Amino acid sequence: MKRLLLFLALLLPLSAQAGNENSRKKLVGVWQQVQKSEPDNRLVLLPVWKIVQADGNFCTFLIANQSGMSIMTNQGTYQVTSDSTCVEAVKGSITDPELIGKHNTLTLHFVSDDLLEVSYRVPGASRDGHETWRRVKLELPSE
Repeated sequence: MKRLLLFLALLLPLSAQAGNENSRKKLVGVWQQVQKSEPDNRLVLLPVWKIVQADGNFCTFLIANQSGMSIMTNQGTYQVTSDSTCVEAVKGSITDPELIGKHNTLTLHFVSDDLLEVSYRVPGASRDGHETWRRVKLELPSE
């Protein structure tokens, strides 16, 4: 009985790590930020993208002006800590320079494999931020 309990105790961290690895694989990709329109609740695509790489790096970029110039707004590393949380270590940011060198904990809710709702509280903020992201796929749009 003791051996069985010891064996199960040793397996528990491995199963948690496997769960985190599955969540990490699910998070990897190119995401476009969206927001729901008020009148009909449809998703409106924003000119903001986030690349989440398998090697633990991420960056966010957007179209900055009418001429179509793109800029990287944030970059850093991330670690998936559970099925529903990810911690970003921000190494560079032009939109929130106070985040540089800080850790930002994101709460993840996968509405589907291709739609992700994220909530977070920037260190020092008085309320949570909320974002919705749609996975960018290698396929022609249906619309």
